[in-house]
Amino acid sequence: MKFGLILFDRVPQKHRSISLKLKTGFGLLACFALVGCLDTNNPKVEPFQPNSALTYDESISFTTNSSALVKSITATPAVSRALSSAIVAKERVAITRSQKEMTVSANGSSGIENETNDGSEGVLIVGVTAQKVLNDNGRTDRLIYISELLAEIAKSESHIAFNKALQEILDAYISQKTALEVDSIITHYVGLFNEREDLVQKAVGAGVLSNSDYLELQSLKNEILSEQAQSVFQSKTSASFLRTSLGNSYDAAMAELVNRYRVTSGSKLSIKNSNQVSLLGLKKTQIQIEIELQKLSNTLTTNWQATVSSPKSRGAGSTLFAGITMGLPIKDGGKSLATIASLEKELEVNALDVATFQEEVIQAQQALDNFTTYYETQSDLLGERKRITVERIAELELKLKTGRADVSALAKEFLALARTEIAIERLNYDWEIRTLSALAVTGQACELVKLCDAI
Repeated sequence: MKFGLILFDRVPQKHRSISLKLKTGFGLLACFALVGCLDTNNPKVEPFQPNSALTYDESISFTTNSSALVKSITATPAVSRALSSAIVAKERVAITRSQKEMTVSANGSSGIENETNDGSEGVLIVGVTAQKVLNDNGRTDRLIYISELLAEIAKSESHIAFNKALQEILDAYISQKTALEVDSIITHYVGLFNEREDLVQKAVGAGVLSNSDYLELQSLKNEILSEQAQSVFQSKTSASFLRTSLGNSYDAAMAELVNRYRVTSGSKLSIKNSNQVSLLGLKKTQIQIEIELQKLSNTLTTNWQATVSSPKSRGAGSTLFAGITMGLPIKDGGKSLATIASLEKELEVNALDVATFQEEVIQAQQALDNFTTYYETQSDLLGERKRITVERIAELELKLKTGRADVSALAKEFLALARTEIAIERLNYDWEIRTLSALAVTGQACELVKLCDAI
């Protein structure tokens, strides 16, 4: 329901009585509204107080960073799309803020008007209306605040997208790095094996080494060559992903990645600065404000309005309306209450999401700590195994020179040393990947390349 108070008008004399009745009726309605007679069942809402925790900032830090790696990640489709959404959300803030400003609109109509005995005539009616919200109980302020929240949400989502892209790139880099190391280890030790293969064959020919033992050596060699083929495949797959992800700045971005990448033990996950926590907090506030808006949906709204329109018929004067218009919804069929109930359920889901995320962080930290303990133990054991194998090789080579050692035993030790070093590389890979996965839970993958300040 809308009504207004006319402060000044020019109306033809024959319509004066009708006009007076209309003005009287509208005036009575206004009085009822102003004393609250029609607004007794509306939920009470506290005056709007913006959340001081929200500091609306239009900028997105990583978009202006000069890092080649950051620029490459920013250009990936997923991050680029998230940034576009953030820009759109930012533009919507300006649109929403404009609702507090005065609006001016023009309208016009033309056609044929028939006035009882005066016959018909062509008319052209034009008008200009200026309007500004006087009081809407904070609805517009809340709408503006929600638009700012949505802009911050979109920005948080762009940061999450950036961290996810970074995680995928680091995952591929760690995989490629490990595959290249394994390939290098196998190439080295198979080369040492091959250098002594002639001696092995001579030993078989001389009957010093059985053909069965020789075939066993070949089998061990083929197994490790098969593992090398797998490593080469993994290296190429990872390299292809990195080249595609880093785009035109691949060389500079890759060089920066290699230079920046460091893994340290004892990483601690932080919920406090997590983009996911920020995102959930922003969404919670958004829901709370939307509940307030719904509670205000059936409250009185007052606007200042001025309208000037041209004469509607021959002999009539122009009309000026200047005053206050008011609107008061009376009945919405329960829509508002149903919406509030739905939003309150969303708040419960939000709280569950927060609790779930906190539990995920705790589990990720425990898993990382447990694996770190395992890693340290295994690293020591493999290191000792390598040391023993190296000593055995040195001893066998010395005995071989004096003819007191079997060349096949030396060949086996080279392959055994290769497997030990491969196991060390695999263990390091597991540690790096598990550290990356744990840090990614809270958006801290950037710590591995010292870029958290940039994003």
